[in-house]
Amino acid sequence: MLNYNIKKNYHILTYFFCYLSLLIGFFLGENVTTGPRADFYHTWSGAMEFNDDWLYSLLNFDKIDNYTRISPIYLLTVSLINKIFQSVEITKFFLFIVMTSCQIFFYKILKKIYFPNIIKNKKILFCLSCVIFISPSFRANIIWPESAMLGLLFFLIGLYYFFKNQIISENRNIFLNIFFVALAAYIRPSFSLFSLIFFILFLFQTKNLKIFFCMILLNFILAFPAFYYLFILKIQFFNISVAGKEVMGLNLNYLSKLPVTLSIICFHLIPILFYKKFFIEKFFFKKNLYLILISILISSLLIYSFNYDINLSGGGIFLHLSNFVFENNILFLTLIPFFTFFITKLIIIDFYKNITILSLIVISIPQYTVYHKYLDPLIIILAFTLMNFRIDKDFFYKKFIFFTFIFYTAYYIIAFVNNYYFIEIKV
Repeated sequence: MLNYNIKKNYHILTYFFCYLSLLIGFFLGENVTTGPRADFYHTWSGAMEFNDDWLYSLLNFDKIDNYTRISPIYLLTVSLINKIFQSVEITKFFLFIVMTSCQIFFYKILKKIYFPNIIKNKKILFCLSCVIFISPSFRANIIWPESAMLGLLFFLIGLYYFFKNQIISENRNIFLNIFFVALAAYIRPSFSLFSLIFFILFLFQTKNLKIFFCMILLNFILAFPAFYYLFILKIQFFNISVAGKEVMGLNLNYLSKLPVTLSIICFHLIPILFYKKFFIEKFFFKKNLYLILISILISSLLIYSFNYDINLSGGGIFLHLSNFVFENNILFLTLIPFFTFFITKLIIIDFYKNITILSLIVISIPQYTVYHKYLDPLIIILAFTLMNFRIDKDFFYKKFIFFTFIFYTAYYIIAFVNNYYFIEIKV
């Protein structure tokens, strides 16, 4: 009887234990990726600047004492919530509870995409959605609430309405998608680039000229305050020095840091690469030989252009592994052709869609430093939603779902050991 109940309710048990681990982590002050605790208190200091005169702080954001490159809208949000609760701990817990709902919307999106055409069992989709609760970056950045996870929540809601519209086309879904993606962008500006993708996709799907103009008007109305703030008032809060060094927050030389970004993307796509058997089958076929040659040529350019100072923090797990084992970048540089090959193979599965989304992901990181938290759990979410890697029903067999959980558990253990018992670096 017990075994029957476990088998019947395995999805509820998965959620229970994952969520319980989050609650335990919250009350113990878990800080598994090193930076979030300090980032939270710095954010909190910035948010408190909005307490007395929020309009003045908003319009003079680059002149306040606790200046940060975090969105002032997020800081204002934290300030307003704290005015209700009058407590840093209760405000923190409220944001934590709100941000955990990312899993619910991830599940709702998976259900729209895969159920019932690809998979008949909703419980497996629910289990898969729980994997973000194990993600070190997600855990750390909701336990110590950070703008990226609140932005991710609004982005997921917008994504839900996009896929809802693919099933039943309704104008309401289009406008709600635009609204929530705009909210995500105001909380975390990097999400603004995705509004372009949705606009283009809706453009091809919408035959009604009136709706088309309404889409343009709504996008303009929602984007204008940000445009005015950044380009008329010239309050460019994201342009700030990093780690006390003489390096500007923005670095538009994407080639110099592209290997780091690709390595982090590849790392978070390991469950997909495992499902694809790392493209080992038919490896020496003629088509693959062309891709190998292209990968080598691209990698040569990336290696030549690579210029990333690991001492400024960030850099991803592979770059830090290379420096830890060999005290140089040699291992990392050797892996660049593999990152390039795997990304290229995944792109050509659905070339236009995948290269567009991956390009937007790369462009969305204009900062000099590149951290896992910028792409985790965003990459795995996009891999099952907007990107097309031809994930079929066989992925949802126990083997691949189990591997995905094992992968994220191993990632969590590595982050935990690194932070609490080892070298304490931000990757």
